[in-house]
Amino acid sequence: MKAPRILLAGLLALSTSGVAQAQSTITLHLTGSTAFRTAVQNAIIHILQPGYSAAFVGSSFTGAGEAIVSGTTISNINGSPASVTIQTYWSGSLAGIQAVSTELSLPNFLSSGNSTSGGTTTALSSPVFESDIPEVCMSDGFQNTTQFSPPNPQYPALSHQNVGVVVFDFVKNNGAPAGLTNMTPLLAQTLWENNGTLPLSMWTGNTNDVTNTIYAVGRNPDSGTRKTAFLETGIQTFISAVTQQAVYQYAPSNANGLVTSANKGQITKQGFWPPSTVDGLSFVKGNGGYSSGGDLAAAMGQVSPYNYVTYLGLSDTATATGLGATVLTYNGVAFSHTAVQNGTYTFWTIEQMDWLPVGTGIMTQNQLALAELLATQIANENLSGVGESLTSMNVTRNQEGGRVIPGTMSSTTP
Repeated sequence: MKAPRILLAGLLALSTSGVAQAQSTITLHLTGSTAFRTAVQNAIIHILQPGYSAAFVGSSFTGAGEAIVSGTTISNINGSPASVTIQTYWSGSLAGIQAVSTELSLPNFLSSGNSTSGGTTTALSSPVFESDIPEVCMSDGFQNTTQFSPPNPQYPALSHQNVGVVVFDFVKNNGAPAGLTNMTPLLAQTLWENNGTLPLSMWTGNTNDVTNTIYAVGRNPDSGTRKTAFLETGIQTFISAVTQQAVYQYAPSNANGLVTSANKGQITKQGFWPPSTVDGLSFVKGNGGYSSGGDLAAAMGQVSPYNYVTYLGLSDTATATGLGATVLTYNGVAFSHTAVQNGTYTFWTIEQMDWLPVGTGIMTQNQLALAELLATQIANENLSGVGESLTSMNVTRNQEGGRVIPGTMSSTTP
């Protein structure tokens, strides 16, 4: 009689272990690109069964800088739907690559203590944060065009999956002159390298516009939007993108300080962006910029005595134009989805999800399975608000600013 009891106890232990494993929550921390966050935030919701809970900081869930979502996956992970918690903190593409490749703990993830009821998406008035190491980042482009890339042993090579094409615009601020209509690579190079200023006459050819000044504003060096803009226009080369050569950008301000989405109002003064330190790296006066595309977009929509030009992802462009800013053509070509898909509008790059391979970092097999599930969903989202789907593209390129050539895209190419 003892043997059956032992067998029964063993089967019960295995069964209990299986239940415990099935009920164990898979937690994933995402950071990186602000330009693609709308698609990612939507995808997180769409991989979960009804009844999920979500909390965020900001005015909208899809535009939030920080969010936490908990629920049960629709699809199976290890044979059954999984309980998951996904925490996002959108820091910029380069900051994401740095944090994931070096396993750098970031203090900006929302704590699981931010409780919300099931089936709701709640803006937090008193958020609680915790420090965590992100396993995954979203990147506007490629690790090898950043300063956080091999062969530097401090930054090991990341695995990646292509999820879409992220598209950008050059934008002029609310009230900027009508004659400012187009951006070219040579104008961009001169503007950002010439103390961040150029006379309007460089665009109009009218000598009466010599005293009307255009100022450069933009993102900080952690931004993939900035990297793509500078490589696309030749402000930086593939070598100088890694070494981070200095440019000149201004900081629009009012009586309460830097103009942001939380500090809107008429711009009354400006100056070079002050010296700054971002993720342990120091940048000289003028070379810094906004850490958030949303804040930069808000600044571009404010009434101002100064004329500004900047670069924004499509979702932030929508915010800026909604406040009165205007999109420029690039090389004489207006943005359209068809123009991107067929190669006539080239201000874009390939959006990737990056992670350290399992076995070389903290990523577990279950976390990888969740990340891959999410990446597949991102690729299947309606990406028109941020860019293009991989399957819609009739052209491709090997890196930001590289030649646009005929070809198809997949999750692994180019």
